[in-house]
Amino acid sequence: MCGIVGYWNRDGRAASEGTMRRMLERIRYRGPDDQGTWAKGSGGLGHCRLSILDLSPRGHQPFVTADGQGVLTYNGEVYNFPELRKELEAEGVTFLSTTDTEVVLYALHRWGPEKAVPRFNGMFALGYYDRRSDTLWLARDRVGIKPLYLARYGQNIAFASEIKALLAHPDIPVRPDVHSLASYITYQRFEGAWTPFEDIEDVCAGSIVKITRKSIEPSVYFDVVRDVDIDRLLEISYRDPQQLTAEFESAFADSVRSHLVSDAPLAAMCSGGIDSSLTTALAKEFQPDVVAYVANLPGVKVSEGAKAQLVGRHLGIRVRQIDVEQDDLLRLWPTAIWHGDQPNCHANDMPYIRVVQACHRDGIKVVITGEGSDELFGGYSWQVKAYELWRKRRLHSRLVPNHPVFHAAGRLHPQFAPLDLPRLARDPFFRREQLDYSQDLLRQACVTDGGRRLLRHEELFRKLSRVEPVEDRAFLARAFEDWYGNLQAILHRNDRISMAASVEARVPFLENRMMDLGMHFSRRMKYHEGKTKWVVKAIGDKKLPSEIVHAKKIHFAVPMATWRHGALLLRGGVSAELFKWGAEETEAILARALKTETVIQNLVAVELWGRMFLRGESAETLGETLLRLAAKGGNGHVAKTSKSVGVSA
Repeated sequence: MCGIVGYWNRDGRAASEGTMRRMLERIRYRGPDDQGTWAKGSGGLGHCRLSILDLSPRGHQPFVTADGQGVLTYNGEVYNFPELRKELEAEGVTFLSTTDTEVVLYALHRWGPEKAVPRFNGMFALGYYDRRSDTLWLARDRVGIKPLYLARYGQNIAFASEIKALLAHPDIPVRPDVHSLASYITYQRFEGAWTPFEDIEDVCAGSIVKITRKSIEPSVYFDVVRDVDIDRLLEISYRDPQQLTAEFESAFADSVRSHLVSDAPLAAMCSGGIDSSLTTALAKEFQPDVVAYVANLPGVKVSEGAKAQLVGRHLGIRVRQIDVEQDDLLRLWPTAIWHGDQPNCHANDMPYIRVVQACHRDGIKVVITGEGSDELFGGYSWQVKAYELWRKRRLHSRLVPNHPVFHAAGRLHPQFAPLDLPRLARDPFFRREQLDYSQDLLRQACVTDGGRRLLRHEELFRKLSRVEPVEDRAFLARAFEDWYGNLQAILHRNDRISMAASVEARVPFLENRMMDLGMHFSRRMKYHEGKTKWVVKAIGDKKLPSEIVHAKKIHFAVPMATWRHGALLLRGGVSAELFKWGAEETEAILARALKTETVIQNLVAVELWGRMFLRGESAETLGETLLRLAAKGGNGHVAKTSKSVGVSA
């Protein structure tokens, strides 16, 4: 696992290896074992290496083909590289190392990126320069496990694993994108390619970008909405659930086995939830001496540490428990934002920092985690709510006739309104309490996410139109939407926080075959008999304690007062400048925001981000400031509370 950078002065100016070294220095923690640069003419690539496969100098990057015509800087793991290597050897390629990097390079060089990249099974982000055609190619794995950003400055471009590396380039200014920040405050995420910085974009998951001296041409090789095969989904819905469960078990075991391949020490993350616990259980079968790590907040109602220790005793493995104090949540909040390059919405970012720091101290370089299961196999309450909402709508439509009298009554009492199914299909998770449809469309298109969620929801319902009953369609549509939203936020956290401690995080649930099953399993394989993640729990029953498998899903519990302590920062802060608030407006907004924990968390996160990236304040200083505010009673006029708010894991 590594950090990659590169830039191309398409206006003809000579590239500077010094600039690349400055960019790499910003993200040196991603690859402390080795560093390299390559520059020819007006372009260059850079790399810092965290040695995982083939720890020898033969894995040095940027990697150059034997003919000198192909150059690669690569971050990730392609788990099917042994199979690809055999194919390339049969074509006459001679390999000098045992790394997957060299296999990736020759696959790109011989087959071309548009044919090679879709064949990679793993997590990756890469920059490949083909000197034969004077073309730079950027690519990212199917769901965006590994990060990649692209900046445009005049005719020129630069790319990097993290935005802060791009900001070290002398020609790339630091400018906030207020539109993107407003969307974040509304939805706790950045839509599509958006970032909080103007002229810097996220290379989207599942995409390839072809860059020549005259053009930038992105293409998508994988997209959930586009690539779900409805005929296959319908065919699978009629198959024996036990047969499908066996197929799932085999695929997941194969995935975990492949994710354990490492020449560096490896451990498991085990929070005591079913996903990480099942991943740990399978890891134990293939690597009996595996050690697990868990973050634990003393004093909370449900201890993740206690649950993980139960799993450890059941499996016969050691669980290393890292206690995280409440003060750590505030002290490390700015640090998590700094490493993420953007405001954060996950409270467990901060305990995760403590865990990966402990892994690093213990010599661990790789951890396997349970992320992705909820999105692929139906683990969230809001997916179930979508199912229940549409089931009620279907039953309701049989009872309320489409008559003017009922339309009039519905304006006063929405429950008496006839259903407008075509309208609801355009915005499937619409609630009657929302604004008029045209106003809501304008709000999304002009203020928050550019209308992209709305259009995606429409496309999902069109694509799933043959799935019956309609509530099954709604469940699947809501789960697929989570691939674009919640999953992206979680993967962003997983990479940034782990790599900040020079630790690689792997996600066996997001292997290609597993994702294919997640795309095409029916609602009944995911939510059945009142159970979420039905197929996952069916395997868990064989390997884990029942109280772990069938425990009610809980989110990471954080005292509600935690986020309030930063509210004072908003007075005269960066946010007021960005959103053009006066003192009176700031107080009015604060008074309302403090009533809702997610809102105040989002606002303070934006403020902390702005103070670091726009004003140059340090994460350490801001962390101590938050602790001082907490000691003084937080916001100064809102009483503390001991209640907790659930933050999605």
